[in-house]
Amino acid sequence: MKRFFKIFVVLLVAFSVVLGAWSSSAKLKMEDLYKKFQPFFETLFYINNEFYENEKVDYNKLLDESIRGLLAGLDDPFSNYFNPQEKIETQIDTKSKYGGLGIEVTYDAKYKVLRVVTPMDDTPAQKAGLKPGDLIITIDGSPVNKMSYMEAVNYLRGEPGTKVKIEILREDEQKTFEVVIERALIKIKTVKYDVIDTPIGKIGYLKLVRFSEPSSREMDNALNRLLNQNVVGLVFDLRNNPGGLLSAAIEVASKFIDEGAIVKVTGTGGFSKTYNSMGNSYPNLPMVVLVNKGSASASEIVTGALKDHKIATVVGETTFGKAAVQTVLPLSNGGEIWLTTAHYFTPSGLDIHRKGIKPDVVVKAVKTNTTKTSTETTPPATDIEGKYLTTNKAVIDLENDIQLKKALEILINKITKGLIQAG
Repeated sequence: MKRFFKIFVVLLVAFSVVLGAWSSSAKLKMEDLYKKFQPFFETLFYINNEFYENEKVDYNKLLDESIRGLLAGLDDPFSNYFNPQEKIETQIDTKSKYGGLGIEVTYDAKYKVLRVVTPMDDTPAQKAGLKPGDLIITIDGSPVNKMSYMEAVNYLRGEPGTKVKIEILREDEQKTFEVVIERALIKIKTVKYDVIDTPIGKIGYLKLVRFSEPSSREMDNALNRLLNQNVVGLVFDLRNNPGGLLSAAIEVASKFIDEGAIVKVTGTGGFSKTYNSMGNSYPNLPMVVLVNKGSASASEIVTGALKDHKIATVVGETTFGKAAVQTVLPLSNGGEIWLTTAHYFTPSGLDIHRKGIKPDVVVKAVKTNTTKTSTETTPPATDIEGKYLTTNKAVIDLENDIQLKKALEILINKITKGLIQAG
């Protein structure tokens, strides 16, 4: 009964947060909202008292699904709820760092354990000798097949400097062994960069995988290193970048836009704000931006700004089309909701929501033929990009990446025309 009332109180708080926002816009009184949702609380009461197997009820699960259902009723795919465990993942995405071993893992359906996809470069997992395909069968003596996927992942994580003992089954050697690994601070690099040699000089390649707290600093480091190599142009790769922090998008866009609007935001209650460039200290090199349908949110803010200011040619496929801005609101159970509270427009006033940004030059990606193999009998191939998550190394495949090849072709033409005109 105590647990029921705890969940009841948490639900009241959750409803207060969401309905409070609704009330202010719909001009309804809070008591009217509680009255309208009285059937919900009646249902919760009946479950607690009348359900045949009420002693087996998982009230935390009821709470999670209730909040998700409430947000689903908004018909807004961008408003989401994250329970306390899921919240850890969102914080890792935002901060791009965590305490752990530095391995990518997946769930192995055959053995119901974790399978190592790849150890990341220069991390405790790599130094301990973990290999792609290794099966993690126990963590500190506890069987992984008795845990959920996220429980197992969270057991591997922990405070830097603490140790964890894991038991490994290496199938190709048909043996198990234990290894004790000391956790470290794992920093995920959001910016990858390299130099591509071309007939007209060096082209700088920048790939931003997510807009998180360290992204702006990493961009500064990457740009300075590329400029020190006398690059004559830039390819900025935002493909499959799902977005991230609005503040990071503004900081990144400011590195290429001298002055003027980057994004216009409108919200509830007549709220409206234009975010302008913070100033650019870098030279304005010829530039191409690569995008695809996986480029969303903050990626589209930056792409839209660069396109509207005619700073870059956009190449690839139409972007995802997410112009909704979420505000993170904490809940008393340790979870949080990401509630859509605003809508953004490109500097020219273009609304790209559910439409996306159409590239200046459309280039469809070519799917390579792959032979499917069962992950139950064959370990997955090493994830090359996953291996370099903790480094700034860019994985470039000029032979098969036709979008990148087209971007380089366009950029070389732009630079060549500029040189001819200057001459």
